[in-house]
Parts: sequence; C-alpha cells; structure tokens
Amino acid sequence: MDTKKTILWPVIISVLIHVSLLAAAGMIDLRDNIKPVETISVSIKEPEPGEEKTTASKNQNKAKEKIKSVYAPKEKGVDINNDDWREDTIYLDSKDVKYITYLANIKKKLSQAWNNPDWKYPPNSYEKNEEGTVVVKISIDADGRLAGASIMSSSGYADLDNDALNVVQATAPFEPLPEYYDLSRLHILASFDYKITD
Repeated sequence: MDTKKTILWPVIISVLIHVSLLAAAGMIDLRDNIKPVETISVSIKEPEPGEEKTTASKNQNKAKEKIKSVYAPKEKGVDINNDDWREDTIYLDSKDVKYITYLANIKKKLSQAWNNPDWKYPPNSYEKNEEGTVVVKISIDADGRLAGASIMSSSGYADLDNDALNVVQATAPFEPLPEYYDLSRLHILASFDYKITD
C-alpha cells in the first residue's frame, strides 16, 4: 500500500501543478494586441490655380454616386474552393516580421502615388471641406496582380472613398508575394487619412 501512495502522490502533485500552470497561462495574453496606427495622410493648403469650379448641382450628384469597388476580371482556372487556396489578412502598419518588408514596399508605392504631382485632393471634397479616414481592403494575388479593392470603413464621403480606391488601383500591379508566404492571396487593410490644412 505504501508503494502505491509513494507513486500516487507525485502524480497528483504533478497534475495539480500542470493544471495550475495552464490556467495561469490562459489568463496571460502574451501577444502584442496593441496596433500602432500609421495612416497615409494628405494635407492640402490651397487649391491649384486654374481649377475649375463646379456648380452645386454637380456636387450634389457626385455625392450621391455609389462608392465603387475595384475587382480584377474573373479568370479561368482560379478556384478559390481548392484545398491549395490560402489567404491571409493583415494591417498595412503590422509589425509582423513575416510581412514587414513586403508591407513597407506596398506603403512606399502607395505614398509615391499620393506624392505624384498629378494627384490632387478630390476637388468637390476640397470645396466642401470634407475630411475623413477611409479603410480599404487591398487584395493581392500571388503574382502581384490586384484582385480587388473595397471599402471596409467609409469616410462618410463618396468622393474621398472613391479617391482612395483610385489610388490603390493606380499603384497596381504590386510585387509578387514571396514564395515562403505560401499564399494564394493576401488582403491588406490600409487607412487613408484625408485632411485639409490651412
């Protein structure tokens, strides 16, 4: 009987210690859930000389337009129900080591589109002092093609939302996804912050 107790007590103690450790580990969140916000900002001081003024009726019609989403044409042979199809979604400002270099290149390409001298703050929005933040989901296929871009969170103004989509479309195509990602498509959530400054 003493032999059984000698073996049983260490087993019971070990089980209790392991259960306690698992319970304590479940209460502690070791992940870094705080995501720093890095947005692409646009600041416009004055309208460009020679900009045409539109009438109020044209402005109202533009504001009523639906926000458009951008999608690549359907392709033969692309089966998203295939077992080999893999997707991932990540924020543009993510610090995930796996994606950080690729995301830095995407951010650089988007910034270059915004800093292009041909790009202007949407004129109707500028006239109405419309400001806001647009969150766009950018879907990139493994070969770097833009599979789609859609509004995840609207600024509240159709012109600003559509402009953010146009910026994304103008930057496509992107670099192919690195092979070690082992993804068919990567979704990137990007914030576009529209602000008018004096």
